[in-house]
Amino acid sequence: MITRFPVILVLAALLIAPSLAGAQTIDNKLKDVTRMALTFEPFDADSAKCGVDEGRLSRAMGREAKTIPIKFDGSIFIFQVRVATLAQPTICFTSADISVYRFDKVRLTGDKRDLHAKVIIWENGTILGSGPKSHGQDVARTLADLMKDFVEDWRKDNG
Repeated sequence: MITRFPVILVLAALLIAPSLAGAQTIDNKLKDVTRMALTFEPFDADSAKCGVDEGRLSRAMGREAKTIPIKFDGSIFIFQVRVATLAQPTICFTSADISVYRFDKVRLTGDKRDLHAKVIIWENGTILGSGPKSHGQDVARTLADLMKDFVEDWRKDNG
Protein backbone atom coordinates (compact mmCIF):
# COMPACT_ATOMS: atom_id res chain seq x y z
CA MET A 1 0.00 0.00 0.00
CA ILE A 2 1.42 3.35 -1.03
CA THR A 3 1.06 6.12 1.52
CA ARG A 4 0.44 9.70 0.52
CA PHE A 5 3.69 11.16 1.93
CA PRO A 6 6.25 9.13 -0.15
CA VAL A 7 4.22 9.82 -3.28
CA ILE A 8 4.34 13.54 -2.49
CA LEU A 9 8.11 13.43 -2.01
CA VAL A 10 8.65 11.69 -5.34
CA LEU A 11 6.33 14.17 -7.08
CA ALA A 12 8.11 17.09 -5.44
CA ALA A 13 11.50 15.79 -6.58
CA LEU A 14 10.30 15.40 -10.15
CA LEU A 15 8.82 18.88 -10.21
CA ILE A 16 11.63 20.70 -8.43
CA ALA A 17 14.38 19.70 -10.89
CA PRO A 18 12.91 21.54 -13.90
CA SER A 19 11.99 24.55 -11.78
CA LEU A 20 15.64 25.13 -10.86
CA ALA A 21 16.20 26.45 -14.38
CA GLY A 22 14.89 29.82 -13.21
CA ALA A 23 13.04 32.57 -14.95
CA GLN A 24 13.41 33.24 -18.61
CA THR A 25 12.75 36.18 -20.81
CA ILE A 26 12.08 35.07 -24.34
CA ASP A 27 13.38 37.26 -27.17
CA ASN A 28 12.79 40.50 -25.25
CA LYS A 29 9.05 39.81 -25.08
CA LEU A 30 8.72 41.95 -21.93
CA LYS A 31 9.85 45.06 -23.82
CA ASP A 32 7.32 47.87 -23.50
CA VAL A 33 5.00 45.79 -21.28
CA THR A 34 3.74 48.41 -18.83
CA ARG A 35 0.22 47.21 -18.02
CA MET A 36 -1.01 43.77 -17.03
CA ALA A 37 -4.07 42.12 -15.57
CA LEU A 38 -3.21 40.40 -12.28
CA THR A 39 -5.02 37.12 -11.67
CA PHE A 40 -4.82 34.50 -8.97
CA GLU A 41 -6.14 31.01 -9.50
CA PRO A 42 -8.60 30.12 -6.71
CA PHE A 43 -7.02 28.97 -3.46
CA ASP A 44 -7.98 25.57 -2.06
CA ALA A 45 -8.86 24.50 1.50
CA ASP A 46 -5.31 23.26 2.13
CA SER A 47 -3.98 26.74 1.30
CA ALA A 48 -6.10 28.19 4.10
CA LYS A 49 -4.93 25.47 6.53
CA CYS A 50 -1.33 26.43 5.78
CA GLY A 51 -1.80 30.21 5.94
CA VAL A 52 -1.52 30.83 2.20
CA ASP A 53 -3.90 33.56 1.01
CA GLU A 54 -4.17 36.10 -1.79
CA GLY A 55 -3.77 39.18 0.42
CA ARG A 56 -0.50 38.04 1.94
CA LEU A 57 0.90 37.02 -1.44
CA SER A 58 -0.26 40.23 -3.16
CA ARG A 59 1.45 42.38 -0.53
CA ALA A 60 4.72 40.45 -0.76
CA MET A 61 4.78 40.57 -4.55
CA GLY A 62 3.62 44.20 -4.65
CA ARG A 63 6.64 45.39 -2.67
CA GLU A 64 8.92 44.00 -5.38
CA ALA A 65 6.76 45.18 -8.30
CA LYS A 66 6.88 48.81 -7.10
CA THR A 67 10.46 49.08 -8.37
CA ILE A 68 9.37 49.05 -12.04
CA PRO A 69 6.73 51.15 -13.84
CA ILE A 70 4.12 48.46 -14.35
CA LYS A 71 0.46 48.96 -13.55
CA PHE A 72 -1.70 45.98 -12.71
CA ASP A 73 -4.89 47.58 -14.00
CA GLY A 74 -5.74 45.38 -16.94
CA SER A 75 -4.27 44.81 -20.36
CA ILE A 76 -3.91 42.19 -23.06
CA PHE A 77 -1.06 40.80 -20.93
CA ILE A 78 -2.09 38.54 -18.05
CA PHE A 79 0.11 38.09 -14.98
CA GLN A 80 -1.17 34.85 -13.49
CA VAL A 81 -0.28 33.43 -10.09
CA ARG A 82 -1.00 29.74 -9.48
CA VAL A 83 -0.61 28.28 -6.01
CA ALA A 84 -1.53 24.72 -5.06
CA THR A 85 -1.01 23.55 -1.48
CA LEU A 86 -1.08 20.14 0.16
CA ALA A 87 -1.48 20.17 3.95
CA GLN A 88 -0.06 17.34 6.04
CA PRO A 89 -0.07 17.17 9.85
CA THR A 90 3.56 18.32 10.21
CA ILE A 91 4.39 19.88 6.83
CA CYS A 92 2.77 21.82 4.03
CA PHE A 93 3.84 21.65 0.39
CA THR A 94 3.09 24.39 -2.12
CA SER A 95 3.67 24.62 -5.83
CA ALA A 96 3.97 28.31 -6.73
CA ASP A 97 4.06 29.45 -10.35
CA ILE A 98 3.87 32.79 -12.13
CA SER A 99 3.31 33.20 -15.84
CA VAL A 100 2.86 36.22 -18.05
CA TYR A 101 0.96 35.59 -21.25
CA ARG A 102 -1.37 37.02 -23.85
CA PHE A 103 -3.70 35.54 -26.41
CA ASP A 104 -2.58 36.16 -29.96
CA LYS A 105 -2.70 34.77 -33.47
CA VAL A 106 -0.05 32.13 -34.00
CA ARG A 107 0.93 30.70 -37.38
CA LEU A 108 1.39 26.94 -37.51
CA THR A 109 4.42 26.13 -39.61
CA GLY A 110 3.16 22.74 -40.77
CA ASP A 111 -0.07 23.77 -42.48
CA LYS A 112 0.23 27.60 -42.54
CA ARG A 113 -2.94 28.14 -40.49
CA ASP A 114 -3.37 30.97 -38.01
CA LEU A 115 -4.78 29.99 -34.62
CA HIS A 116 -5.71 32.04 -31.58
CA ALA A 117 -3.46 30.70 -28.79
CA LYS A 118 -2.06 31.44 -25.36
CA VAL A 119 1.44 32.83 -25.85
CA ILE A 120 3.61 32.64 -22.73
CA ILE A 121 6.17 35.43 -22.62
CA TRP A 122 7.59 34.77 -19.14
CA GLU A 123 7.25 32.09 -16.48
CA ASN A 124 8.89 30.85 -13.33
CA GLY A 125 7.96 28.65 -10.40
CA THR A 126 9.04 26.34 -7.64
CA ILE A 127 7.85 23.90 -4.99
CA LEU A 128 8.48 24.37 -1.31
CA GLY A 129 7.71 22.62 1.93
CA SER A 130 7.70 23.94 5.49
CA GLY A 131 5.88 23.66 8.79
CA PRO A 132 2.23 24.75 8.88
CA LYS A 133 2.90 27.67 11.26
CA SER A 134 5.45 29.37 9.00
CA HIS A 135 4.28 28.13 5.61
CA GLY A 136 2.15 31.13 4.63
CA GLN A 137 5.06 33.49 5.25
CA ASP A 138 7.46 31.13 3.46
CA VAL A 139 5.21 31.06 0.38
CA ALA A 140 4.88 34.86 0.46
CA ARG A 141 8.67 35.20 0.62
CA THR A 142 9.05 32.72 -2.25
CA LEU A 143 6.57 34.60 -4.44
CA ALA A 144 8.38 37.84 -3.63
CA ASP A 145 11.57 36.16 -4.89
CA LEU A 146 9.77 35.05 -8.06
CA MET A 147 8.60 38.65 -8.52
CA LYS A 148 12.22 39.82 -8.10
CA ASP A 149 13.14 37.47 -10.95
CA PHE A 150 10.38 38.97 -13.09
CA VAL A 151 11.52 42.52 -12.25
CA GLU A 152 15.11 41.64 -13.18
CA ASP A 153 14.03 40.15 -16.51
CA TRP A 154 11.72 43.09 -17.20
CA ARG A 155 14.66 45.45 -16.61
CA LYS A 156 16.85 43.42 -18.98
CA ASP A 157 14.24 43.73 -21.73
CA ASN A 158 13.50 47.40 -21.11
CA GLY A 159 17.05 48.67 -20.59
